Amino acid sequence: PHFSMNAIKRDVGKMDFELNSSWTNFYHPTLVDGKRFVFYPSVSAPIRNEYGYITPKVGLHYTQYSLATPVENKGENIDRAIPVFSVDSGIAFDRKLQLGDRNFVQTLEPRIFYTYVPYRNQNYLPNFDSAVNDFSFAQMLTENRFSGSDRINDANRVTVALTSRFVEQETGIERLRLAVGQQVNFTDPRVLLLPPQVTSGKSDFIAAISGRLTPHISTDSNIQMDESKLWIEKVRTGISYQPEPGKVLNLGYRFTRNVLEQMDTSFQWPIAGNWHGVARANYSLKDDKILAGLAGFEYNACCWALRFVVQRLTTATQTTTTAVFVQLELKGLMGIGNNPLQVLQQSIPGYTSVH
Repeated sequence: PHFSMNAIKRDVGKMDFELNSSWTNFYHPTLVDGKRFVFYPSVSAPIRNEYGYITPKVGLHYTQYSLATPVENKGENIDRAIPVFSVDSGIAFDRKLQLGDRNFVQTLEPRIFYTYVPYRNQNYLPNFDSAVNDFSFAQMLTENRFSGSDRINDANRVTVALTSRFVEQETGIERLRLAVGQQVNFTDPRVLLLPPQVTSGKSDFIAAISGRLTPHISTDSNIQMDESKLWIEKVRTGISYQPEPGKVLNLGYRFTRNVLEQMDTSFQWPIAGNWHGVARANYSLKDDKILAGLAGFEYNACCWALRFVVQRLTTATQTTTTAVFVQLELKGLMGIGNNPLQVLQQSIPGYTSVH
């Protein structure tokens, strides 16, 4: 089981207080079993006006483990406490702009984000759920580059970013967002996870483009370049066509130098009458095989719906697992069977339940 409690209280003496906490019991037939308690309070003091902000923040990430197998020289009950400090700041400028026959508001938003987290040796701790976060422009503006709570990165880095948005005046739709960022590590990161990571103290340049290019076509792309070697380190790009709810076609590409190169396609589309087809394939160009596949159909009537989905995944141990989802939904009443909606929403961006 996993229990969590999160709380936020804003504007208390011009400060914001936040708490993230959880208790989890981890069990695995071949790996370390144990219980983990996480307690992460933080306080920030935002200073804002009509054109900008600066937000210093300080927190303490405390983690306590109770393990079934004792750690050498540490025992069964071990803990870790790491202070986290950051300062986020930004300014926003805007102007009116006419392109063709359309009126836009163009913004220019410089941002500086600094993070300091002291180094703590965490090699003796189990790793239940931490991994390196997937690369994105937004992720480089966060304090921890690891997901989960078992690894907290050491950091002494600053990120400088510049974003420009083109917002349609009549509709408020963000048609285009352009962003560039430079991240500089003043010290080389020492807390690492496999597989190999980009951990140089040198700077990385990141560019991103996203937006709704037309009423039906949207895109989201990120590129990271290692300036010391003048080559592209990571790419994540995708384009989506969604003319109406229940119709979506996605095409994506991911590349990490010396680690992965993948194509990802997915769709939800009407077949005939009330029948819709759904499918997704994640193909590794490096390994020349499908890593994840999904296929199924949906039938929607006036008062009931039937969903059948088969999902096949390749695990880290190079074995494959297959899951079958069948659900009969009586609309407005109940659903019978294992619900595939979460799997469909995670696998097919833009998926909508058609009624």
